[in-house]
Amino acid sequence: MLKRLGNVLMVLAVVGYVSQAPLWAAIDRSALKKGMSLPEVVHAFGQPDSMEWVNFKGQAILVVFFATEDKGILQGGPFGGDTVKREDGQTFLPLGFVTDQLTGWGKKFYLQLTSPE
Repeated sequence: MLKRLGNVLMVLAVVGYVSQAPLWAAIDRSALKKGMSLPEVVHAFGQPDSMEWVNFKGQAILVVFFATEDKGILQGGPFGGDTVKREDGQTFLPLGFVTDQLTGWGKKFYLQLTSPE
């Protein structure tokens, strides 16, 4: 587990030095595909703004967050949107990876991972 974490962090560091991050509002959701590798996502969208590990039913999931505008019907309201909002009001698109493969993204996906059963 620690070796995999080290590999993921190394990939993020290396790709971060050779890629330029796009504008914060330029996350093209249509470019996201399940099964994309973490380096592919970083290459397409730049370095994530933050990340966290989530234990979901015994499976370690790396969640990376990209600052972006909300793309929901109610633009971040309580019933819609695909981003999570931090205390400072900034919105982030969460993307979840299992063994370096994109498995899901968006507010609904993140809430499923982090909600107590």
